[in-house]
Amino acid sequence: MLERTIIADFSKKSGRIKPLCGICLGPRFDTAAPIDFTDEYKALGTPVVRTSKWDMPEGCCRYLDVSSIFPDPNLDERFPESYRFGEADAYMTAIKDSGADIYLSLGERHDRYAIKPTRPHVSYEKWARIAEKIILHYNRGWGNGYKYSIKHVEIWPGADKCGAFADAPEEYYELYRVVANHLKSVFPSLRIGGYSSGGFRSQNRYDATATERTYVSFLEGFLAYISSKNTHAPLDFLSWECRAESAEELSLHSNYARNFLIQYGFKRAQSIVSELKLDLPSGQPRLARDYPAHIAAALIVAADADIDMMFYSDLHPYSPDNAVLTVDDCLTPHRYGAFGVMSAYGRLYSCGARVDTTDNYRREVYALAAASATEGAILIATGSYSGTLAITLKGAPYRTYSISGMLGGGKRGAGYSTTEENVPLGAGTIRLKVGRGEIYLITVR
Repeated sequence: MLERTIIADFSKKSGRIKPLCGICLGPRFDTAAPIDFTDEYKALGTPVVRTSKWDMPEGCCRYLDVSSIFPDPNLDERFPESYRFGEADAYMTAIKDSGADIYLSLGERHDRYAIKPTRPHVSYEKWARIAEKIILHYNRGWGNGYKYSIKHVEIWPGADKCGAFADAPEEYYELYRVVANHLKSVFPSLRIGGYSSGGFRSQNRYDATATERTYVSFLEGFLAYISSKNTHAPLDFLSWECRAESAEELSLHSNYARNFLIQYGFKRAQSIVSELKLDLPSGQPRLARDYPAHIAAALIVAADADIDMMFYSDLHPYSPDNAVLTVDDCLTPHRYGAFGVMSAYGRLYSCGARVDTTDNYRREVYALAAASATEGAILIATGSYSGTLAITLKGAPYRTYSISGMLGGGKRGAGYSTTEENVPLGAGTIRLKVGRGEIYLITVR
């Protein structure tokens, strides 16, 4: 019988677990509908929510558009009375009520099939001042606002998409320059960046579409523009979408992002996956048996990749990318198999400190460990491996372990799960009989 060994050394810590289980779209994304995922977001342990995708169905989150918050371009942006924060406030408050931080995207929803591209409804300079007031409203209480400690602000996400911004790339580059410089002068500690690039599939995929092949040239033009002496602008982070068929392809794309940042002099900029969209190589649907393990492997590999933050594409019930959560009768949440995976990573994130693991077998077995002052946690996903798995714990002052096993598939994609609680740890090695495409969360106390 084959055997693979994972060693988790709890005496060796290597930084913090990164916030890689963020989500695009808040728990109350449609104030006109009774859908509320707040309890589910709490159960997931979602650390941060990106306020929205920007190509959502007509009407969804439209109240987050800058032109919805500041609808009349002729009004004076200095006065709170010129703004309409109502629905956006409800949306933001729901995010905070779920326990998550807010990653703020400022832009306009766009229709990829629109005849005319989307444009700011005011001058670039006025748009920058409006953005300033929106941030003041949510961070410093301006206009009967809040103190939500938003740390990341993304300027006009999806600007490289068809119909998303004006007619020429240079128009977006200039908007970013004006807005980023203004916001940085007012909020020097705020992380300013953009722009949810379409990503890097053209770099390693011969079948990349013509549209996908435009994303890198747009990015290079953007980085060249804001790194030039005459048009310089700050870039605290680059956000980019990733559509990949494996955890390893996600890691490869992270290398592309970092290389472009280094090439143009932005060595310290964070690299953020704004939308993770994972496909199974076999083309199976996202509710298939193997898909949750596919997500778990991506989360574990991303922990070692050059990625600072990552967001699952979205939890809209009708999104083809959603394998986590939906609703029955527009009211009752229904959890898919990947819900347990995201929740398991959230458990590691809440532990805080990353624990050194050795002897990972890429594409066969993936493992990531974390520890808090009172417990440890290990997330394991199997890829192509089937056999015995030995998990050896070193430097672990624990006496018992609990284990949750997860598998995708099942009725309506709900998956399968097993739990064993408070098992004596014994000599410090846990042995499991595992199959392909399985996930395990081991907690030790």
